[in-house]
Amino acid sequence: MNAKKERELLVVGLERLLRKESKIVEEYRALAEMLEDIPAGLLLDWVVIEEEAHHTLLFNIIHALKQNAQKGGENGADSVEMERDTMLCWVGSLRMKEQAVVAACLSLKGRACWENEDVVDAFLDALVMDSEKHQRLLLAVEKAIEHIMMSRPQ
Repeated sequence: MNAKKERELLVVGLERLLRKESKIVEEYRALAEMLEDIPAGLLLDWVVIEEEAHHTLLFNIIHALKQNAQKGGENGADSVEMERDTMLCWVGSLRMKEQAVVAACLSLKGRACWENEDVVDAFLDALVMDSEKHQRLLLAVEKAIEHIMMSRPQ
């Protein structure tokens, strides 16, 4: 299968996922509304916000894949205007800040007894998972910067 066909199949699969995400977020919204007066409802509000963000990201990825196909698969190297070292420094700094968030959350979890402890623990666990996810995404960004810069015409 050629790259164009693979990209088309990916777009179709992502569009299907986008439709599923839209249905799921409506169910989360309904449940969050039922629980809006208790602390656990805040956790569902967070899930709704993240599901909405997933929807936006999926939409943007689909749009970018379609645009990329129309442009012939360019990697965007010409649009990179900052120096490689500066971008990589920012990525490294952000990764360290995310590690500090993880440490702070784990410290909070370890030293206090909370009212609504399960909700607070779940919240702090989710923050840790988000920071770990952000570190993973930053690693991918770092590799993409290196790849773009290596493929950039001198």
